[in-house]
Amino acid sequence: MTENPEKRVEGLVTLQEWAEQCGYSYNYVLNIMPRHYPGFPEPKVRRKGDVGKGGGSGNNLYDPAELERFRPRRPDPVELPDEDLVKRVTLSGFAALIGVNSSNVTQIKNHRPDTLPPTIEGQRQWYPGARYHVRDLLLMWNSRPGRGRGSDKRRPPLPWQHTDPH
Repeated sequence: MTENPEKRVEGLVTLQEWAEQCGYSYNYVLNIMPRHYPGFPEPKVRRKGDVGKGGGSGNNLYDPAELERFRPRRPDPVELPDEDLVKRVTLSGFAALIGVNSSNVTQIKNHRPDTLPPTIEGQRQWYPGARYHVRDLLLMWNSRPGRGRGSDKRRPPLPWQHTDPH
């Protein structure tokens, strides 16, 4: 492994870049994963500031193929034809459109109502008979992080969720 603080090597990524791609927090990837995940890869290129005891300065470069097995598991994304994306449906109608049990979709209103998009009328809360744009529900559905404790921390923010407290 060579140390070259200035040169960017094609195809390699920093842990910060990889964390952003995966939805992990940068701190978790930098400080926890190298120490507590057996087989976590060594950097391909060590850069200035690396102390050799884990994440280093976070500027080290890694082969993304070696990091792939540590990527969080997520459900496969659903794809729909363009003519379906403009439809307006209820949550149960969306479930039928993507071919899953309606309870898989309707439970979202109880467990994670903040992830529901606005209704076609612009309401932010679910109500009986609420209709949504399929394109918004599809974005919400495909952003699900998968199973496991803490998996919601890996959920990317959705366009209708406000991250600014003001």
